[in-house]
Amino acid sequence: MDLHLHSSASFDCRIPPLEIARRCGQLGLSPIFLTDHEGIDGARSLIEAGEPSVIGQEILTSEGELIGLFLKEPVPSRLSPEATVDAIKGQGGLVYLEHPYDSGRRNLREEAIERIAEQIDIVEVFNGRSQPDINRRAEELRSTLGVPGGAGSDAHTLAEIGRVFVEMEAFDGPHDFLVKLRSGRIVTQPKGWIMAARRRLAPRHP
Repeated sequence: MDLHLHSSASFDCRIPPLEIARRCGQLGLSPIFLTDHEGIDGARSLIEAGEPSVIGQEILTSEGELIGLFLKEPVPSRLSPEATVDAIKGQGGLVYLEHPYDSGRRNLREEAIERIAEQIDIVEVFNGRSQPDINRRAEELRSTLGVPGGAGSDAHTLAEIGRVFVEMEAFDGPHDFLVKLRSGRIVTQPKGWIMAARRRLAPRHP
């Protein structure tokens, strides 16, 4: 699973959701975690099309970004981090802290991370667009908080999908996802033969 993907439902990506789904299918990545900026229309369209998907959203708070996973409704932008967490948790979702410390993006401020630390469910310890030292700091934060680590390509193009993913057992709902994510394995820069094998094992898509 690639836990951080964007589609044309985001302002900074032009790839339609179904093309994202097709590429994930070719690579054997399932379900699809679509985490578009400021909305969930793309993820909803995948579910309506019968694609196995988890609804996510990359949400701009008043102090930087957070991802909500397993959402049912979109979360408004520019709320405080605390109110954003409440909006995610209020619909049974998970709080996923993505690319912490990456000042090149709209990362959540350290003061805000400290305030919501007990409400963070997952820390993104490997972001495909972040530098190695930033990912290392994220892993240190994850260890301090004692939560599972996630990983994703943060793809905005088809070519980026599959550069990093998490191998883990199939899950049933957010709680089971958190439990099984702890024993998952993060794969970065997979070798060509690995991706070829995944393509051979992937279900066929029309």
